[in-house]
Amino acid sequence: MIKKTLTSVAFVIAFITLCYAVTTDITGHWSGNINGKFDVAYDFKVDGAILTGTTTGPDGNKIAIVGGVIKDDSLSFTFPMQDQQLKVTGKINSPELITLKMGGTPMGDMTFDIKKSN
Repeated sequence: MIKKTLTSVAFVIAFITLCYAVTTDITGHWSGNINGKFDVAYDFKVDGAILTGTTTGPDGNKIAIVGGVIKDDSLSFTFPMQDQQLKVTGKINSPELITLKMGGTPMGDMTFDIKKSN
């Protein structure tokens, strides 16, 4: 009886872990808008806890994100913009929605949502 219960508990834990791992894979194209003024787009790739990818600059060129980390439902990375490194942190709200906060901009900190596009 105890062996059966432990096996069931182990199965449930494994299933929950697998489901959570799937929901934290944010690989793909994401887009949004900051304050109704600036369109933003990100192409993310997740490899374990490492987050890589690009964002699109105001001129349309791709900019590599640096130092990207993803843990549970949180992420962080930086990217260069006009001679500074912009720090971005975020929370994965669902497989289709991420809230990002960009700090250190000339306009102060900005919080915005991005949605999965593909």
